[in-house]
Amino acid sequence: MAYVWRYTGSCLKPADLPAGVLDEWETTLKAEQTRIKSSLDTKIPNEAAFLSRIADASSDQYEQFLATVGAMWDVNMIELKQRVKLAARYPEWDAGIEAAFGVGGYFPDRVTSKKAKFKLARFVLGAVGHRPTVGGDFGVWNPVTMGILLLRGDKRPFRYFDANDSIAPSEAAHEAALQAVLGALVTPSIIAKAVQGVLFCKYANDGGKNEAWIDTNIITPFNASIAALITAAKITGYTVSYVLDWVPAGTNVDILAELTSKP
Repeated sequence: MAYVWRYTGSCLKPADLPAGVLDEWETTLKAEQTRIKSSLDTKIPNEAAFLSRIADASSDQYEQFLATVGAMWDVNMIELKQRVKLAARYPEWDAGIEAAFGVGGYFPDRVTSKKAKFKLARFVLGAVGHRPTVGGDFGVWNPVTMGILLLRGDKRPFRYFDANDSIAPSEAAHEAALQAVLGALVTPSIIAKAVQGVLFCKYANDGGKNEAWIDTNIITPFNASIAALITAAKITGYTVSYVLDWVPAGTNVDILAELTSKP
């Protein structure tokens, strides 16, 4: 198929987090302990607020969900049990918040103990990239981000291309494909959806799902959602696409961003 320009980039999972990212996450999150406690105290200052903003709010939403489960469930009993049990939990909730986030609370220790689990962020960084880190590298943009920036007419991604990125027929053919204002408004949602799709594909592959399953259950519906956003933001008369493509040989997701045609 002919096109004006087409970007292709592979979302590869890094072998490890860049230097400094893990330590920065730990330090930043620990520093939030006091703010988290203050925010919780402001939102839920007493038992009445807990009942209104957590217990009853949760029960109301839960009942909406249970309305769809069908006759095999004793919906009335489930709703009643959830509502009365949750409504009585304020003392435990309040004590738990104080134990975790109060003075001398265990929150910092738990952050440190869970530090290794943050390495799952490699999936996200492989999709979007990361900013420069203290004592680490200069930072990168990865395909999910670069594809969006290129669609908006941003030429900076060319400075970050590596062996996993390419544009055809040439850098000189590149031009904006999305409207300036609408593009700025919708592209954060596209990035979020694309990252979610990349993660689901990687987890599905790790769980033994084959190419056909991934294409049917992840790639196709995610691309449909993204296409709706692209359609809303593209320049009038332009044919534009931004899609995820599962590459089983490399067990990775490629991002294809393309200005197919214009008047």
